[in-house]
Amino acid sequence: MHPTLPLRLRRLGTAALAAVLTLAGAAACTPEDIVGSRPASGTGEATATVGPPQGGGTLQVLVAGDIATWDPQLLYVGPEAFFAERTFVRTLTTYGAGDDAKELVGDLATDTGKESNGGKSWTFTLRDGVAWEDGSPVTCEDVRHGVARTFDRTTHIGGTNYASYLLDVPTKVTSEGVEKPVYTGPADKKNAKSFLQAVVCKDRQITFKLRAPERDFPHIVALPEFAPRKAAADTKEAKASVAVFSTGPYRLEGNWTPGKGGTFVRNEHWEPQSDPVRKAYPDRIVVTAGLTEASVIERLLNQQGSDAQAVSWVKASPTLRNQAGPALRARMTFPYTGSIDYLALNMRSPVMSKDVVRQAFALATNRATYVTANGGEGAGSPTWSVLGPSVSETGFTPPQGARVEGDPDAARALLQKAGLKLPVKVRVVHAESRLIDKAYAALEAGWERAGFDVERTAVPPEEYYKTIEKPASGKDFDVFRGSWLPDIPSASAVLPALFDARINIDSSGPGQDVGYFDDKAVAKLMDQAQAMADRGKRAGLWAKADALIRERGGYVALAATKVLHIHGSGVLHYDDHAVGGIVDLATVAVR
Repeated sequence: MHPTLPLRLRRLGTAALAAVLTLAGAAACTPEDIVGSRPASGTGEATATVGPPQGGGTLQVLVAGDIATWDPQLLYVGPEAFFAERTFVRTLTTYGAGDDAKELVGDLATDTGKESNGGKSWTFTLRDGVAWEDGSPVTCEDVRHGVARTFDRTTHIGGTNYASYLLDVPTKVTSEGVEKPVYTGPADKKNAKSFLQAVVCKDRQITFKLRAPERDFPHIVALPEFAPRKAAADTKEAKASVAVFSTGPYRLEGNWTPGKGGTFVRNEHWEPQSDPVRKAYPDRIVVTAGLTEASVIERLLNQQGSDAQAVSWVKASPTLRNQAGPALRARMTFPYTGSIDYLALNMRSPVMSKDVVRQAFALATNRATYVTANGGEGAGSPTWSVLGPSVSETGFTPPQGARVEGDPDAARALLQKAGLKLPVKVRVVHAESRLIDKAYAALEAGWERAGFDVERTAVPPEEYYKTIEKPASGKDFDVFRGSWLPDIPSASAVLPALFDARINIDSSGPGQDVGYFDDKAVAKLMDQAQAMADRGKRAGLWAKADALIRERGGYVALAATKVLHIHGSGVLHYDDHAVGGIVDLATVAVR
């Protein structure tokens, strides 16, 4: 295993590849909210923030579908995890709120950790006054037990798995050729010693010993994988996955009902002075699950009764923004999701292996029409980098001379000057959906004006990644659609995962490096960035690596994606989580 293995960094799956919801319930709104097809003015930012936030009241959360689990070690990066982390799950570190929304701060820990041994050891000191909902203190052993559970991949399938790859515990190679830790979780007494040596408890201090330097470890322990867990709370009952045992400002009242939801009330043992982020203004949070996406949007638009105090992470169609009057626009937000849509260019294909072809293809790419086809400004922003806005803002600045609409004429001239016979055939593969098909048809028009003969293949979403990560994909396609959402807001969760051949490419296929990008100079920069202790210099090295990948034609970034969220008019001080893109429950209030 390469020391910089990026693990299960998040890739957008089937749900994110599906078409954006088309609204059917807009006709039920008042004339003040919907003004037909006439474009509305304004920024689309929430304005219900008048006056200081007040405590009290009940916040409604409307959920499409069901919640699979509330188990911290099983929660993956996404809305459920961000909900849990602001209400009943506390982690060693977390992200701030409001003006400090992108800043990493100590949560259960007093600070963001202290490194030693060249970044191979990280020590965190637990705050005083943090208790479970039964009043017992949160201990170092509770944190260690939570981490231990992530090694049990038989009963704890899901969630992230950074601990089992990063911690300095012995490994073995399985019969399938996969390197795995020998330690298999709390029930493994035989190999427990190695785990206890890698995660050391001393009074209120917990120290993690890693196999290799990991400068972003303070960000990694903000994931619920590293949340504490009381050993006494472990149970083999099926309902355990939706049981809640809180360290945050809210606890579950009674039981969670699958398909219906539950009510969160104040945790009497939560001490506000021990929590630097969560304000917990509402007295109660009622979560209603089992709804359809269309019904959630319709309820938010009509806001009857308690729906005026409702929020949701269901995505509305970005085209609704063009129909909205001022009253509705005040209840809309358009946060970045953190994901980037991009094109991976196949460095091994006969056509894309030519530098001039990759250059011309990138030059002809019309980012403006791609964003428009996806729904316009409310659906995303053109970008030139796979490093999203939660990682870096530089991608929104086009390179000198670059045009957002592309330059097909210049691209054609480039191909002709190189002596290539036009049209140049390129085989493009993407996931299949109404919206994606439309967006790629728009891109195809620009590429063909530049002299490319585009053969597009649309693959069902559930089959897409299995298709492009097979060894045969390197021979079958020249250009691959990609969409990437990192687990943590760092380039280390993007560039190695997508463009480091050493940890991706083998006889089983290209892994996430579907374009077979393999460059020693880039690999050296990534290694230097991983080892750099200084945060500013580390960011500079990542930026150089990203720029070099683009210069070598490894990818063509398309858009930093956004999502349209609607909330009720009785929701005050609404803010979007800067990392997660959903409502930030740390500071929201109701009236």
